[in-house]
Amino acid sequence: MDIEILKNKIKPELESIFGTNMTNLILNKAKMKVAAQTGDSDDIHKCRNFIECLGNDDKLIGMWGSLETRERVSTWMNFMG
Repeated sequence: MDIEILKNKIKPELESIFGTNMTNLILNKAKMKVAAQTGDSDDIHKCRNFIECLGNDDKLIGMWGSLETRERVSTWMNFMG
């Protein structure tokens, strides 16, 4: 799985809460962080980093709190199989 596929799986959940524009901002911010951090890493490593970036996003933590955000991160990790 690559980040775009993963992003599209997570996007509807975030859009229902944050709306389209804010969701795109959150997802693109995480994607850019991964690109800067991982370089030539494999797709699984990039996807895990992407989800971890989302799990550390202030907007998500502010909306759901740390525990709920961690639970969602765990769910999203399961998307990778």
